[in-house]
Amino acid sequence: MIDKRDVFSLGGLDLVNEVIDMYEQKDKIKVLDVGCGSGYSVNYLSQQGFDATGIDASEEIIEIGKKKYKNVNIKVMDANKIDFPNDYFDLILFECSLSIMSEPIKILSNCKKFLKKDGLILLSDFFFKKTDIEDDTYTLNYWNRVFSDLDLKVINFQDKTSQWRNYLGMVLWEYGELSGLLRGNQNSKINSNILKKETGYFLVTLGKKD
Repeated sequence: MIDKRDVFSLGGLDLVNEVIDMYEQKDKIKVLDVGCGSGYSVNYLSQQGFDATGIDASEEIIEIGKKKYKNVNIKVMDANKIDFPNDYFDLILFECSLSIMSEPIKILSNCKKFLKKDGLILLSDFFFKKTDIEDDTYTLNYWNRVFSDLDLKVINFQDKTSQWRNYLGMVLWEYGELSGLLRGNQNSKINSNILKKETGYFLVTLGKKD
């Protein structure tokens, strides 16, 4: 059985390297990583000079991160109850974490409040390539509809499906099975469909509409 504390970063440093390339004056950039796990990405961004904060609902995994990384700024916080000032962050990250939360649309909507006017959301997540006629949840059409309904504009979109396939191969090689694949998953639809349907993976940059 996979130990839920053994958390892979699906994209490795791919997402955080996207962040690094986006900014020159890194010390002035406030970043929030929602669903940060043990703080792998937060620690790396902090080392690069960013003012990075991470939150995760699991007290256990946050404690592991604090022991593993020196002076990492991570804290226990439910994504449904984020407590920061409005217009505070330059960038909010969801690294393969939003879809496995219990109320992803509500969480994404609330996070807009914490973004500065020109702030960005960098989101990597799953999408189903095939789905039921009556239900298109988590297809690309679904995600684009969510972004539009929340008045978020798509600035850049990248298909990263090859990384999802590599990730599955890595988990199988390491553990010989895929149970426990998604740590802390609160979403039954993802649990029941993620290994049954043809699944893709994307990285999107979002901004507030004018």
